[in-house]
Amino acid sequence: MSSRRWSGTTKLTVGIILALLAIILLVTFRVLIAPTIVAFLLAFILSYPVNWIQRTSGWPRGLSVAVVYVVLLAVLALTPIFIVPRLVDMVESLRGTLQDLVDDLQSAGSGPLLSFGDFSLSLDVLFQQTGELLGSVLITAGGNPISLARGVTNSIITVIYVLVVAFWILKDIYRLQRLIIDQIPVDYQEDVRRLGQELGQIWHAFLRGQLTLAITVGVLVWIILSIVGMPNAGGLALLAGLMEFLPTIGPAVSGTVGTFFAFFQGSTWMPVHPLTFAIIVGLLYAIIGQIESIYLIPRLVGGRVRLHPAVAFVGIIAGTLVFGLLGVLLATPLLASSRTILSYVFRKLLDREPFEPSRSAQASVRIPGLIAGRKIEAVVFDLDGVLAEIDWSAPAWAESHLRWMDRVIPPETRAAAMRRIMVAWEGILNFLVGQYRDAYKGQGLDRRLPWINRLRGYAPVQEMRPIPGVRQTLTSLAASYRLALVSTRRRSEIDSFLHQNGLDPALFAAIVGREATRNLLPNSEPLRAIIEALGTSPAQMLMVSDTDSNLRSARAMEMATVGVLCGLGQEKDFADTDLVIATTAELTDWL
Repeated sequence: MSSRRWSGTTKLTVGIILALLAIILLVTFRVLIAPTIVAFLLAFILSYPVNWIQRTSGWPRGLSVAVVYVVLLAVLALTPIFIVPRLVDMVESLRGTLQDLVDDLQSAGSGPLLSFGDFSLSLDVLFQQTGELLGSVLITAGGNPISLARGVTNSIITVIYVLVVAFWILKDIYRLQRLIIDQIPVDYQEDVRRLGQELGQIWHAFLRGQLTLAITVGVLVWIILSIVGMPNAGGLALLAGLMEFLPTIGPAVSGTVGTFFAFFQGSTWMPVHPLTFAIIVGLLYAIIGQIESIYLIPRLVGGRVRLHPAVAFVGIIAGTLVFGLLGVLLATPLLASSRTILSYVFRKLLDREPFEPSRSAQASVRIPGLIAGRKIEAVVFDLDGVLAEIDWSAPAWAESHLRWMDRVIPPETRAAAMRRIMVAWEGILNFLVGQYRDAYKGQGLDRRLPWINRLRGYAPVQEMRPIPGVRQTLTSLAASYRLALVSTRRRSEIDSFLHQNGLDPALFAAIVGREATRNLLPNSEPLRAIIEALGTSPAQMLMVSDTDSNLRSARAMEMATVGVLCGLGQEKDFADTDLVIATTAELTDWL
């Protein structure tokens, strides 16, 4: 008997109650809002090294996150010894520079500049007001970084909270994404995925781009100001780097400060009047600004985060008043994200297509296949365990031998244990094969491969048999998708398998074997070769494998992933996989 459906009134009542509970919880635990945002930002930043480790090593995500955290904690432990003293010196130097500038502005004057009857405008009033303005604007930038960090984290407990939450976000991000996608009606999953992809690109561009931009501009300002003899060039370079986190107005503030400082301090070696030196420094700042606008920002930040100067200014001021330092840092990406969401809503209201057509769309006739909330355009197949049957001789040996252990470890348990060993050692064995091949130019490798292949479940070439239904599946999918094949076997072995089993190599738009790359699966290098050959965005690609070790690298490259149970892997191995199917032939039901 099916459950009775709720009426419209019941749904409205429950929705209002849940909204009120959410507001009450938000108000009650508002102290955790800032640390939670910091935890998400930390997870976002640390995802870069975690994904890199997964792509290059094929390690489990939990292990990759643990390695990054060990390095992070080591850096945090060494920071008070090596980094903080130097950073404090630079900040104190910057504060001294700003204070000297403010004092010079407030004490400067040379009589009336303009007079209109009883009204006169003098340089001393102008300079004093400018000094007061700079003093108020720059007070945050000249603050002690330790006190700023303390204001964000507030206590040791909050730091622990941030680290723990960021750890679990990093470790289970794929499960979280899949959970969110699964709760959304199928008709809207593609929209949500595309919207999430655009928002992710905004935050990636901002966090990665702004940090790189700040360092680049800071170093550039330091080198140029040191060449022309600017006193305290390091402090002004630090200011220029910090001001990059305030788009539009930040570079103008740092340029103004540097120009005024040049006017009052002069050059340490150039025999020019201070006014001339100030003009030179102002021109240098202008040139740096042009380099930044024309070359650095398009390449480091891109166009997704760019906002109108008025919008950026209002957002930064509003963020500062409401959230303090955190509001200053996050105002720009939040505004850009809001712009993307509002654009989506506006287009949907007008019944217009909310997204630009995919640049990688190539097939004129295609079957709409939706996996993990994304439309698939290319499918990448592993060979053994996906297209070719596994050699089960190693588990059979463990089951039939070691009879003296039958009372303690039954034969079927030994066979299952050997299967687990094969899954666990696949990545290590592929790594060793790749290293031996490079070290000895492949000499003697074929003599050692039989027992290695037995542990990998690779059948001899002449005994390779296709998994039932594979021929029909490949023929059907090739009509609508671009197919690729990747394997740690030699290309000659791949071709032999295809020919002796009546599989046309032309079904695959790309085939990557052991000779094509320096590193073997689960390293991401073979997948990068596939992406380059197909010319398709990883977000529209699907990786199919029988072990999760190969799928980790695909996930780290933002591909959708499918685990098949007709090879070595079992269902519990594919907890982070977007889809699990019994056999490769079931792909046609989804694609």
